[in-house]
Amino acid sequence: MLCTLVSNGQNNEEDESFILSGKVIDSATLEGIPFSHIKIDDTYWGVICDSLGFFKVTVKPNQNLKVSSLGFAEKIIPVTSEVTDGSAFQELSLERMSFMLEEVDIYSLGTWEQFKHNFVKTELPKEMDVTGGWNFGNMKLYMKEAIALNRPGGGFGLSMSSGRKYPNRKKILQNLKAKEDKIDKLKLKFNKQIVQEITQVSGKKLEVFMQYIRRREHFTYQTSDIYIQQRVKALYATFVLEYVEGEYDYAMGDSTKTLKNHLRPGK
Repeated sequence: MLCTLVSNGQNNEEDESFILSGKVIDSATLEGIPFSHIKIDDTYWGVICDSLGFFKVTVKPNQNLKVSSLGFAEKIIPVTSEVTDGSAFQELSLERMSFMLEEVDIYSLGTWEQFKHNFVKTELPKEMDVTGGWNFGNMKLYMKEAIALNRPGGGFGLSMSSGRKYPNRKKILQNLKAKEDKIDKLKLKFNKQIVQEITQVSGKKLEVFMQYIRRREHFTYQTSDIYIQQRVKALYATFVLEYVEGEYDYAMGDSTKTLKNHLRPGK
């Protein structure tokens, strides 16, 4: 008789169990909290929610659920949903939890006292003497270098009180050398010999055509060889239509850059 009573009691407990489905949500935004932990209180059983916050767990009446998630306050929630056909649904809400940290002072040199001590002892850099690297007996050379560096203004001067820092001589020479290298690279792509090979012109006509190109194009050391050759051919096609023997000599020598009137002799 005792065995029969124990067996009947166990069956009654199993019959009382039901499946609880639900969703863990943020109480402020009402959005699901992914991967929240749900543990049946006072047991070792529990589940983890999916990426949307949904879960499913087998519980018994009057049991409590311990719900937790990173960044939220842990909460014990009783199961209060109505059971229908062995299942129920319930939303579980959690509140966000913030942590107040103690204020921390950070100094680059240890403590505040150490920082003050090292700051006072720090030596200021010496002011730059703008006249130290200049030879005032050779001002023409520096004027030429200043123009080559495209400095603003037509003149050249030093202001002792303005506080302006001028580049040293080594930097100036490096800039001049870099500019000369760019010019040399361009000369390998665009020169009289290359233009003569493309157009088969020579003599004075070639000189005039070279000026004709320079007035209409601005090639650089980065311009490709193919583009230069194509432009030379295209410009030569228009040049031969405009060129008149002897007239360009007059235009080049005349300060007004005018041409004679071919339709009215003597004008």
